[in-house]
Amino acid sequence: MAMHARPRCSWTVLGAICTGFFMIVLDTTIVHVAVPAMLEDLDAGLDRILWIVNAYVLTYAVLMITAGRLGERFGPRPVYLTGLLLFTLASGLCALADSVGELIALRALQGVGAALLTPQTGVFVTVLFPPGRRGAAFGVLTSVIGLSIVAGPLLGGFLVTCAGWQWIFLVNVPVGLAAFVAAVRLLPRPAPVRRQGWDPVGLVLVTAGLTAFTFGLLESDHAGSASIAGLVPAPWVFASGLVLLAVFVVQQRRTKGRPLLPRALFAHRNFGLANLIGAGIHFAVIGSALPVTLFLQGVLDCSPWEAGLVTAPTPLAAVAVAQAVGRLVDRFGGKPLLLAGLLTYASGLALIAVDARPGMNPWGLLPGLLVADIGIGCVLAPVTHIGMAPVNSSLAGAASGVLNTTRQVGGVLGSVAVGTLLQYRLAANVHERRLTAADSLPRAARRAFVSDPDGEVPGFLDPRGVDLFLRLGVQAQKQGFVDAMRETALLPIGVLLLGAACCLVLKGGTRRTGVDG
Repeated sequence: MAMHARPRCSWTVLGAICTGFFMIVLDTTIVHVAVPAMLEDLDAGLDRILWIVNAYVLTYAVLMITAGRLGERFGPRPVYLTGLLLFTLASGLCALADSVGELIALRALQGVGAALLTPQTGVFVTVLFPPGRRGAAFGVLTSVIGLSIVAGPLLGGFLVTCAGWQWIFLVNVPVGLAAFVAAVRLLPRPAPVRRQGWDPVGLVLVTAGLTAFTFGLLESDHAGSASIAGLVPAPWVFASGLVLLAVFVVQQRRTKGRPLLPRALFAHRNFGLANLIGAGIHFAVIGSALPVTLFLQGVLDCSPWEAGLVTAPTPLAAVAVAQAVGRLVDRFGGKPLLLAGLLTYASGLALIAVDARPGMNPWGLLPGLLVADIGIGCVLAPVTHIGMAPVNSSLAGAASGVLNTTRQVGGVLGSVAVGTLLQYRLAANVHERRLTAADSLPRAARRAFVSDPDGEVPGFLDPRGVDLFLRLGVQAQKQGFVDAMRETALLPIGVLLLGAACCLVLKGGTRRTGVDG
């Protein structure tokens, strides 16, 4: 992918790109803190409010492969600018929405803009930087993820508290316009890749398959019997998505012309493994965030702002580590750093699970959080570098789209799998804890205590008995959550260890080999 004119300062251009990318990633986390305010203000149920979050995640995840190919066909610059402008416009409209339906639709439109923008960032890095400097550039780009993790809960909590939930969207407008002006002035103009054919069948199959797959997962997570228009159960939607994706794989292999996913992308072992490892990393990142957040707020009784303060310092460490690791990748390759990062991340999650207990000082989680986020800082740049290194610049758009799609799908899987397992183990462990605690109550009160955790306190208990009944119930709930949290942590830890095993079969060199289509 040739450039018409090389920019004067690649790092300045990267800074402009990072500004837009920061907003995109920020919007995956900032909305969570506004859910309680939206529940009250929009007068809607939790299932509907959750789709304000999920509509963005779904459209963002399913459209990035298509967006990567659009960047190849029309050039990454116009597609990036279109995505940034669309995202900024949709953000302003989200703040003006006066119903849940409108807000869900506009959040989906935000996701379209985010999907158009994201794959182009990887393309610009391959255009702006020679192979020997791309590790450092990817380190900067992936540091944006750590910054957004910090800024999301803190900025969201501040804006919702001081100005209202609408401002979590309004804040994107001035930042987005500034980023758009900077991008218009600074972005290079790589020439579009001249390819014959567009593969509309593959485009329809992958979009429909990913949509059904992620929709079925998200709906099954919080409402297992949910359906589309009351007709098609969510598990059926999920299964149909798997079928469509399987058909898409077959269709891509048999297409005689130019398939949507160039076969050359998967001709190199490292690209396929980088997709698997990247999906596993995001599985752990998204999946492990929910138990920690619920532990801080539900067990340790922290406010959203306090919970944000506890978790804020460690992503900053991840940002610093990512910067250093990005430069080390250029010198030593990504494989040893990625392996070390995965093991460090898994160790941090294990330390959090071991340290967690009811009544602890919230800052006691800091060592485990620090180790985990240092691990995250060690893996993001290497896995991107390993995935993009063997890919010729003419296929950078498609490769970036695939890498980002597998990461987002991995995050959705992590959210659903960990959330479902946590609920299942929580119910079982709370029941066991209540069985044990019931021995401290009068015999007549034990049945009600065990069989109906949310029921009323038996009327025959005296004040001391009522106090004991309630106190034991709270203790059983909190200790049961900690038990469930520890058991649930084994899932993301196991996924990270599988990723570490995949590292062992990576080809040792990660220098660019020029795989083309």
